[in-house]
Amino acid sequence: MIKKQLTAVLAVVLMLGTLSATSYAAEKFTIRTVAAWSQAAQFETQQFLLVVDGIQKAANQKFPGQLVIDYKGASEVIPTQQQVEALRSGMVDMILTAASYYTSIMPEMDIMSLTTMKPWEERKAGVYDYLEQLHNKKANIHFMSRLGTGDLFHIFLGKPVQKIEDYKGMKIRVSPTHIQFIKNLGAEPVVTPPAEIYTAMERSVVAGYIQPTASIRTMGLLPVTKYMFRPGFYQPTLLVLMNLDYWKKLPAPMKDFLTEEFKKGEHTVMGNYEKKIAGEVEEFKKAGVQTLQLPPAEAARFSKMADDAMMEIVLKKVPEEGKKLKELVSKK
Repeated sequence: MIKKQLTAVLAVVLMLGTLSATSYAAEKFTIRTVAAWSQAAQFETQQFLLVVDGIQKAANQKFPGQLVIDYKGASEVIPTQQQVEALRSGMVDMILTAASYYTSIMPEMDIMSLTTMKPWEERKAGVYDYLEQLHNKKANIHFMSRLGTGDLFHIFLGKPVQKIEDYKGMKIRVSPTHIQFIKNLGAEPVVTPPAEIYTAMERSVVAGYIQPTASIRTMGLLPVTKYMFRPGFYQPTLLVLMNLDYWKKLPAPMKDFLTEEFKKGEHTVMGNYEKKIAGEVEEFKKAGVQTLQLPPAEAARFSKMADDAMMEIVLKKVPEEGKKLKELVSKK
């Protein structure tokens, strides 16, 4: 009698296990995804989608029919500046964005532009762990990856300058991240949308503008650009973020899979950026854009001014987080 009861119980357990396995196998996870910039215009999005395509192909083998990354588009789907909020609320599940786009929520993210490390070095140094804590707490976000850039912002000019003091009184087009630094140089910051840079330069509304190296030709700015001022400063920080609630729903094997795939993607994208930047600088030369390089001592002073301006802003808002993040992203 006992033997028959045990057999019956075992049969029920096996049946439930089979149903559970069937249910898991049938469960499908679709990651609704958007990017801050269009695929056609921006190298950043092209690289992101290159990685996503590779991940999808690998997922089709490892989790057939279970994991789909559904790329919806860019600002035509959700305006760039609203995408982080859309992610927080669960309107979308994953985004490619820039750290500077959500400093109203997390001011400390501006510090990431001062990193001296590669993404994999940041993982090893505990930067990702700290960013995960901050994003979980402040934004309901899982910090997935820093997918680039290795590029730097530069000041591009229509007329030459010889020293830092020459910037005094000049009007320079900036994004909000650069305002304090430009003021510290004695120049006048002018905030305009990127699409208006060409006209502002052409009409001498501004004497120069700030952009990362990789975007100049894409934006069609070479005809109004005569000089590239060095050194560069502030690394554009490109991030892949996921809604925390969605991340928690994913089975552990899928979480591990996505984490490892984005780790691989970081190496691929950083390598592609190095080639891209080198190629762009060569194209600048061909177009007649001259490089204005400060001598070593002045270059060091210029770089320190840039770093100090950034730290001044962040530490006023989030002193504890800003100080800790700066320590973490600085090579020892």
